[in-house]
Amino acid sequence: MKILDGKRVGTVTFEEDGLLIGEVLGDVIVNGGYLELKGRVLGNVLVRGGSCRLTGIVKGNAVNEKGDLEVFGAVHGKVITKLGYTYVNPGAAVGGIESAHIKKEGATSTPV
Repeated sequence: MKILDGKRVGTVTFEEDGLLIGEVLGDVIVNGGYLELKGRVLGNVLVRGGSCRLTGIVKGNAVNEKGDLEVFGAVHGKVITKLGYTYVNPGAAVGGIESAHIKKEGATSTPV
């Protein structure tokens, strides 16, 4: 398990299980494993695979691109789901919730 405490500058990427209890001045990317985010992120959180339980604070957006995201803390931006499972606890403080559907290549839409 990767444990991050203290202050980090730049993008932090998780490929395995991890615990973030410090502060990241940048984005956090979860590509695999399980991340318990209890600290502060002054950028965005991107879940591209694996899962993330967010009990800390995110100043930007929390984006679920293709994983599992659970929000129990605060997201100043939006919680955006592109693919995967997203849960926002009723007690969580979020700036908005959005479901961004991805259009498949070559797909056409017909006006009604």
